[in-house]
Amino acid sequence: MAEADTLRSRGNLTGSYVRPAGSDSWPPAPGTLVRWVASQPVQDMLNQGKRYGWANLGTIGNKLHLQKHGDHTGHSGGKVRGIVYAKDTVLPEGGKAALLQLCRTPDYPTGYIDFFNIEHEQYNFAGVKVGGSGDRHLHVSIRRGHELTRITLFDDIKAVLAGTWRKPVVPMPGIFTRLGFIDGASLVKLREGDPTVWLSGRGKRARVVNMEELDAIQDFLRSRSMDDAVKPVDVLTGTVVL
Repeated sequence: MAEADTLRSRGNLTGSYVRPAGSDSWPPAPGTLVRWVASQPVQDMLNQGKRYGWANLGTIGNKLHLQKHGDHTGHSGGKVRGIVYAKDTVLPEGGKAALLQLCRTPDYPTGYIDFFNIEHEQYNFAGVKVGGSGDRHLHVSIRRGHELTRITLFDDIKAVLAGTWRKPVVPMPGIFTRLGFIDGASLVKLREGDPTVWLSGRGKRARVVNMEELDAIQDFLRSRSMDDAVKPVDVLTGTVVL
């Protein structure tokens, strides 16, 4: 099982179980030790979901799962023995709509998805409803042949919810690096006298050298939904950063 070895070498979640008594007739027989490892799409969803604090409801299944042969086992029917092909997650509000948007975007890659269940409905990889489901949470099953495929599904759901998915990335002007922060920075200039514009905040300020740099700073602030206006002040404060 070269795929399982590769997944273990990547450090993916792994474990083992004994096929319980009362299992169905699908191999292996009850009492057989099964070593399993998470497929790469499952591992990627685990990592991304953890980063966003989305509740993980499981990869390997409980006894009832292990008595059958679904994707929450290491002996899923028609798939590679020893690999777990499913992940259950609680998405945040709006997550279902974001997921369907991604699946229904023609050039967005979802071919690794066998099917997914959410809010008691089942969908195929293209976001087409194919039936009902007992799952309220999100269940994603991975298609055989994609054991090693790396995915960004949860990152992209998060981006859709944030309104940043596939929007052009505005480069960060170097002046922010000199200041050492982004959030809390604002553009200021003296109300009277010197027309120099400064990027200021947190007890520091850096001089904006020309209109080209000012335009770049304002573009970047807008991309982060921050105020890009130059505010007049009576007194300039903060240590000057060169």
